[in-house]
Amino acid sequence: MQKEEIYRPANIEFDVANSSIMPDNLGLYPTEKEATEFIHKNTDGFNQKITVLRFMDNFEKSELRKDYQDLLELKLPLAQRELMKANGVLEEAKKKAKDAAELVNSTMNEVQAIAHEVKKGVKEISLDDNFTWRLPFHGKYYFYTYMDKQLKLCKVNDIPDHEKTDLFNSTRKNEEFFDVNFGGAEPTIVGQIEVVEPKPETEDEAINPFDA
Repeated sequence: MQKEEIYRPANIEFDVANSSIMPDNLGLYPTEKEATEFIHKNTDGFNQKITVLRFMDNFEKSELRKDYQDLLELKLPLAQRELMKANGVLEEAKKKAKDAAELVNSTMNEVQAIAHEVKKGVKEISLDDNFTWRLPFHGKYYFYTYMDKQLKLCKVNDIPDHEKTDLFNSTRKNEEFFDVNFGGAEPTIVGQIEVVEPKPETEDEAINPFDA
């Protein structure tokens, strides 16, 4: 429905994209009846209710300028302040959400680390170096520590190649010890063992270098 105008300019000009084929004005008619008769007599025109655009005059433009000036000076500052407050709340909410997400992630990392530790089932223990020894044997270091009144095997490492030559004498002594007492098997000592000393040769068993 067309909104009834409270104000109308003295001279109304329509905003029409005219191709110049049709005239902008069909003449002056003192009454509506005369205009109607002209159309019916000279054309096949049909009545239709439409809404079109017209140009505003200077008074209408000045009135609209007052409206947007009021909006700029009164309403817009209030809206901007509300926007600033809303943005502040939004930024605070974003920060809280970010902090909460970081807390969730860090907590999950802790949970996963603990779960991994439980799955491995082992944890580190620092041993007293005064009662912990490293024994080279068959290309490996065997670490023994004195704990709970026992010498317990606590770690096994491969001997680096550059250390093997320097450890030749120690390795040979250890191999003789473990070969005699454990038959060359990698040792697992439980409780106190009786060390077997090499049996000395008797005079009968000794070899006379002149008996050849």
